[in-house]
Amino acid sequence: MKFSRAFWVLFACSALWGPRCVDKKEPIPAYLRIEPFVVDALGGAAWQNITEAWVYVNNEFLGGYSIPALVPVLAKDTCTVLVFPGVKENGQLLTPAVYPMMQRHEAKIVLTPAQITTLKPSTRYVNDIRFPWAIERGTFDAGVIVLQDRDDNPRTGFELVVEDAFAGRSVRMRVDTANTLNDVATEAIEGLPATKARQVWLELHRKNDVPFELWLIADEGLNTTETRTFVFRFNPSETWRKIYLNLTDPLVNLGERKRHRLLFRLALQPNSAGRFEKTTGTVLFDNIRLAHF
Repeated sequence: MKFSRAFWVLFACSALWGPRCVDKKEPIPAYLRIEPFVVDALGGAAWQNITEAWVYVNNEFLGGYSIPALVPVLAKDTCTVLVFPGVKENGQLLTPAVYPMMQRHEAKIVLTPAQITTLKPSTRYVNDIRFPWAIERGTFDAGVIVLQDRDDNPRTGFELVVEDAFAGRSVRMRVDTANTLNDVATEAIEGLPATKARQVWLELHRKNDVPFELWLIADEGLNTTETRTFVFRFNPSETWRKIYLNLTDPLVNLGERKRHRLLFRLALQPNSAGRFEKTTGTVLFDNIRLAHF
């Protein structure tokens, strides 16, 4: 009788090691269902766009998940769960990030294998961040952030409008083929850090039918030379969209300066043939929240 080599290997394994050749039974995970965040701040979750949850269970990092999410967990019984709110940094789908300006959610949860446990995390702004402008001023409804027309064209500028506003009143800028540039800057603020150790973020709602840009202006006080740096280009959006912009690197590149302004630049650009594909352009923005450590 002839036996294959594989048979002898199997026979030897069974004789020498017995049960140790048998695959171990896979553990059955528990499941943690993470709902969207509740936000304790003006406007609540409806005025935010927290899209991810970064999850730790018993100090083990399980990953970042688009929420709502169903997360398999091998831990069981009473567990410590940490959930950090995450956003799309600079609006980029490929750059989800923990949002450092908001607190993590911590909870003690009993997990049972093969069962689903639901968690509704909550968050708020961390206690030690600073808002150079009060959040309410950024809504442009009361005690508004002061804006300035910076292009020296009396036919351009901005309006505070309720028509098509996000909520209450919003800022509207317009251009046309006779007035192709519209620059609007905020009032100056002092004390913005210019170091990677102290992050600076800008939250903003916007709706625009043509592209527009965000710039930073820096100076050393009244009657001093201004320095400008480009920050971000917004693509058109037919609906209101929330964005979280990390301003840390642009501020570092400007260096330590006494004062800063945000500059919104709307420009109607001709195509390569010198023709305007659109004869008008409109931008609306609202809910400016500038925050830093």
